[in-house]
Amino acid sequence: MKKNLFLVFFLSFIAVGVFSQASVDVNDSFYRHAQNWELRGLTSTLPQLRPYPLNVIKKILNEVIESDSEKDSELAKEEYERIFSKPWTLFVNPALTLKVSHEEHENYSDNSTVKDLNADFGIGGDASLHNLVSLGYKLGFYGQKNEFSDYSPLYSRLGVDCLHDPVTVGPFTVFQNWNLLLSVGNESIYGRCGLSRLGYGPFIGDGLAINDYGYHSANITFNATRSSWSYTSAYATIGATRNMGQEVDSNWLAKGKYLAFHVLKWHYFDKFHVSYYENVIFGSQNNLAYFTPAPYMAIQNINGAGDNLQMGLLFEVKPVKGLKWATDFFADDIELDELFKFNFDTKLRFGAQTGLIYAPEDSVCSLLSFNYTAVMPYVYAHWEYDSDEKAVFTGRTWNRQNYTNAGVNIGSSLDPNSDKISLAATINPKKNLTINLFGNFIRHANSAEDFSDDEAAEYMLASPGTYATNGTLYMHQMFASEGSGGTHVESAWDKLGFMTSDHKMYVAQLGFNAEYTFARTKYGKFSLCAGYTFEYVKNAGVNSNVYKGGVEYSANDDGTYTAGGETYASWNELKKSDYVQNAVKAAREQWISNLYDCMNHYLSVSMKYSY
Repeated sequence: MKKNLFLVFFLSFIAVGVFSQASVDVNDSFYRHAQNWELRGLTSTLPQLRPYPLNVIKKILNEVIESDSEKDSELAKEEYERIFSKPWTLFVNPALTLKVSHEEHENYSDNSTVKDLNADFGIGGDASLHNLVSLGYKLGFYGQKNEFSDYSPLYSRLGVDCLHDPVTVGPFTVFQNWNLLLSVGNESIYGRCGLSRLGYGPFIGDGLAINDYGYHSANITFNATRSSWSYTSAYATIGATRNMGQEVDSNWLAKGKYLAFHVLKWHYFDKFHVSYYENVIFGSQNNLAYFTPAPYMAIQNINGAGDNLQMGLLFEVKPVKGLKWATDFFADDIELDELFKFNFDTKLRFGAQTGLIYAPEDSVCSLLSFNYTAVMPYVYAHWEYDSDEKAVFTGRTWNRQNYTNAGVNIGSSLDPNSDKISLAATINPKKNLTINLFGNFIRHANSAEDFSDDEAAEYMLASPGTYATNGTLYMHQMFASEGSGGTHVESAWDKLGFMTSDHKMYVAQLGFNAEYTFARTKYGKFSLCAGYTFEYVKNAGVNSNVYKGGVEYSANDDGTYTAGGETYASWNELKKSDYVQNAVKAAREQWISNLYDCMNHYLSVSMKYSY
């Protein structure tokens, strides 16, 4: 059977090509074209949640085809033919990738090279079943030789939906890569259901709340786009992980986790739009009340405010044709009492993003984007206890509260306590040639480095695998407790702590992706793609665990503690002892000594062929 699968894989590699699946693939090229056209006023207000059903895509393309812009009309006609020429096609996207690295450690240097061959293949397309009913689907497989993280830049994400339950086919690991969406409704009011990724926000692929590069979900969505307002909602079943993700157990995925999201947008004025959105992560019990358009804050209070709720405001200003200034504020947990006292060194758990998107008219550059993103410490992180009676948890406790779907962040790809400056441009120097240029500068600090000595002692005295101290969204603001209420980590709960650690990781990335599409012939359409990214990382390893636990001690029947041959009268005395504090100091120094600088080069070559 494996030999047959390998034969299918090989034949698919050389025989079939890319396809249209715009109504189910949130990262289809159509959505960036649609954003460009909306900025320049060539199409009406776009739906808020991506992807769109087929009749909406047809409406957008027809508006642009009928516009006065000859260049855009021609592009829209090409997109129309690509999407609507036939309801199905076979496809494959083979790619060769190479990562070349040089690392400078404290006492030595190291060079390494990682090569990978991967391909995405299967059958997919868009089909109109009725004026009010359409279907978008992708039934495929993805094969790779190495893990995606082994050959990809930091904070990048895999563009296909395949993470689990693979089979081995020769030298490849092959995953299912399936998406399917059924749509019912007209161009302005419709519902959708099925399996897909979702995307929200003006910065495509870089959103704070619902990121286009998140993992797919089984979801039901609704959309209403009117002349002065819009409303959209999503209700999704997502994958739960353990408190420390896959780090502590190979069996790290479970059911019983859900996402609800809705947004109300007011766009009465052409030059100013404002949106209010809410999203909530909850489980293990389903809650159908989140299907309703009622405020999620009120709904979760009915059940004791135990769900993980976030709220956001998105402001979009269009000062001139083709230019948008967008600002997104994503609120996780805000200490309003302290904020009203003008104390900003308090619990302010939020993400913020602001930037410009510009679509020049009749220019070799079709799109420019510049934005700044900041994610405060502990945003996206959330803890979950083993039971409602006690505040006990371990690294193996199932977490149905943190902001992940199957271990992939639903929002920004950044870790908490990070910020990023991004610049991107799309240029078309020749017909059929598209070049995407990009640059990122990222900072990340590990909040665990700021723990007080007493707090660090709590982590060191815990059993290994209980807590994450790596600065990611798996690092909680709570200590486990045998009581009914958990104990707060004071430096996390009462302080902002943004970028206050001594050692920060700095990441500079610069690169391009280019695609040249040859003229269509009777044998089909063929494209060649190439990409290169340069990456420099200073203090790589900041996002690793500082305090791993495991300091040995014993609790005595008389309430005392014995450790290192000494007996201590109380828990606090044990934490302050030289025995424990020396272990804290050694762990911190070991973590610092393991930091290193590295320089990486990423190269890729791929092809696209369609018939």
